Amino acid sequence: MAERSPGSRRAIGVHEGPLIQCPKCLQRLDAEGANYCPSCGEDLRGMTPTSDTLSGPWTGKIIEDRYKLIEKLGEGGMGTVYKVEHVRMGKVLALKLLRPDLAIDKKLKQRFVQEARVVSRLSHPNTIQVFDFGELDDGSLYIAMEFLPGRDLMWTLRTHGPFSEERAIHIGIQVLASLSEAHELGIIHRDIKPANVMLLRRKDGGDTVKVLDFGIAKLNEGEGRKHITGIADFVGTPAYMSPEQARGEELDARSDLYSVAAMLFELVTGSIVFDGPTPMSIVTKHMTEPPPRFAAVAPEKVISPAFEAVVRKALSKDRADRYPSADAMREALEKVRRDIASTHSDYTPSHEYNTALVASREDFDRFERSLRRNRVLLPIAAVTLLAAAGVGGWQLLARSQADRVRTAELEPNDDPGRATKIPFGAEVTGTIGVATSADRSDVDVYEVTLPTAQAVTIELSGVPDLNLVLTAHEMADATGTGAGGKPATLPTLVTLDDGRVGAGERVDGLKVKAGALFLRIQERPHASEPPGRPPRSNPNLPYTLVVRPTGKTDRLEDEPRNDTVDTVAAQPMDRAIRAFTGTAILADEAAFERGASAVDLFKVQPAANPQARVFAAVVPPAQGRLLVLDEAAVTAWRAAATARPRGAARPEGEVTRDGPLVLPVQEGRAGYIIRVQPYFPGAKDVDPAELLREVTPPGSEYYVAFFTDQAGGVEGLVDLLSVLEADQHPDVARKLVDAARKTLKGTPALTELNGKLGTTLAADAVR
Repeated sequence: MAERSPGSRRAIGVHEGPLIQCPKCLQRLDAEGANYCPSCGEDLRGMTPTSDTLSGPWTGKIIEDRYKLIEKLGEGGMGTVYKVEHVRMGKVLALKLLRPDLAIDKKLKQRFVQEARVVSRLSHPNTIQVFDFGELDDGSLYIAMEFLPGRDLMWTLRTHGPFSEERAIHIGIQVLASLSEAHELGIIHRDIKPANVMLLRRKDGGDTVKVLDFGIAKLNEGEGRKHITGIADFVGTPAYMSPEQARGEELDARSDLYSVAAMLFELVTGSIVFDGPTPMSIVTKHMTEPPPRFAAVAPEKVISPAFEAVVRKALSKDRADRYPSADAMREALEKVRRDIASTHSDYTPSHEYNTALVASREDFDRFERSLRRNRVLLPIAAVTLLAAAGVGGWQLLARSQADRVRTAELEPNDDPGRATKIPFGAEVTGTIGVATSADRSDVDVYEVTLPTAQAVTIELSGVPDLNLVLTAHEMADATGTGAGGKPATLPTLVTLDDGRVGAGERVDGLKVKAGALFLRIQERPHASEPPGRPPRSNPNLPYTLVVRPTGKTDRLEDEPRNDTVDTVAAQPMDRAIRAFTGTAILADEAAFERGASAVDLFKVQPAANPQARVFAAVVPPAQGRLLVLDEAAVTAWRAAATARPRGAARPEGEVTRDGPLVLPVQEGRAGYIIRVQPYFPGAKDVDPAELLREVTPPGSEYYVAFFTDQAGGVEGLVDLLSVLEADQHPDVARKLVDAARKTLKGTPALTELNGKLGTTLAADAVR
């Protein structure tokens, strides 16, 4: 179940009346009439000033002689959720307990039982599974359900920011699949929101979704309606509430579709559809105002018109204008997804690996059958234990072999728990074996230990006919564990999928922490290929992988943060930057939209001077050319492409030809930013020899500096010239000076530049 961080308590003034504390945002409120939290909209009905909302009254207990409470996972308005162990099975579950002080409320007990009864009828893999429920001697109720070692979408959104369009679509498809089963059984969820959707990570790095909290679900049948009416008729979360739900009308499945669309809107933009100072103001907007356009809320993101059309249709005020069913909306999202390239995000060790001791419905069924067969199976069990001892010894030996540092892949190594440990600085080999399913290739995971925090080079060779994708992950903390001793999330440092089919991948100057670095290799379609092709394998042709220190690290680029506008940090105006090229990619619209590690962004935010013009100086490598674009032009193109998909001309940029390039930079929403990438000719009839001369090899060194046309603005340019002199590139330095002088002619900065360069160069300033 989802964890909720306790956070810090908010200061309050003197209050004479009784107070309660919202279990979600910890806001302290007047106990009288507090049905919903005014800050976050949490359902507070049934809470009292004596409710134990911080520690829980059951820690350390054994419930019903079988559920041992291990730790508290979270708390809501009605009960507390614990991680428990089934003492006889040795399996881990989640146990939801109605608070004892609420057990005397018959309506709340009915609602709690309704949740268990409703969810126990659902078996879809994208719905949380309920195994057992009952009543304790003191009247408290419990529900034993599937333990989910993941995070809810709200936590992920707040921690990592908005999702990519494709990832949001993938999540929405699974949520709708879960709801489809529920709707067919006459069950309406009525509270779909990011906090009620758990996100798990599969072995292949993809998302698995589990829909939670059917506690206010409503059955469209007479008996169910009698139990629920008057208890949950106006339950939901304001930010995701359909207009008809806000008006208190009878609901059908299309209300859930509205909530799904509101959730998808937030996932891709980072903002809720409607915001306001109070929950009621938000509810009012859902009933009266049209939803905003994606471009108005997140102008920096390129979101396809097709996806926006699906979301807006589901957000229609009149339910008759929405999709008729969850399956219809899911099919619409599937159609959009087929046209979008694959993306990757943070990777958590596989669900299977993390949860070997987590109970499933099959475990419960098996356990119940074993109780009936116990006498018959007891003699067999003794023999089985002897056999297991032999198997355990073999597994221990195999594990000891896997723990050795190796220079060749050791299968199986498809998740971090079984990663092949490799040496730092040495080349290792591996192969992509037979695909594990029709849509998932073999996955190889390697672990390398770095003695200190440093900048590294990672290089992966290509394999003919395969498109290898390499993702680098590091531990979120030094211990490798998260809250409560759970396995830590492995944040993604960088995903390399720049090279075309058969080509390799490389990144230089990647800044990593000391400790374990995980490298994940998989085969999947390249952006230039038709989406959805089956995975390929070639176990007879090995690839090579190496992680080694990057050579020169002074003035180093901020890789990987300089891969996106949202993460790139401003560099000092008075300092040059040393950077490295990645794999050359075509500069087309698709490249702008999907992003690539081979693209480096550089940003400055000079001192406020409305008269200053900002320029960038780019010194290319000795071989090949660089394409340089003003990010403000790219942002403008994205906005135009969103409004007029076929009428916006993409920016062409500037290409370095015979030496350094100096170009003006416009101020954008995040500062003055340029993007630099290896130039790759797009013409099909380019001579191979010419292509070799024009394309820059991955890992080639280049330099970037910014300067202005005002006094005090040429320090970065001067620093770059000193680097070129130190690296024994006087001819390049001379060309850069010539280009800068032409740019600064007639400005205060030219006089300053000539003075800093000395009398020899200054004598030529008037030409």
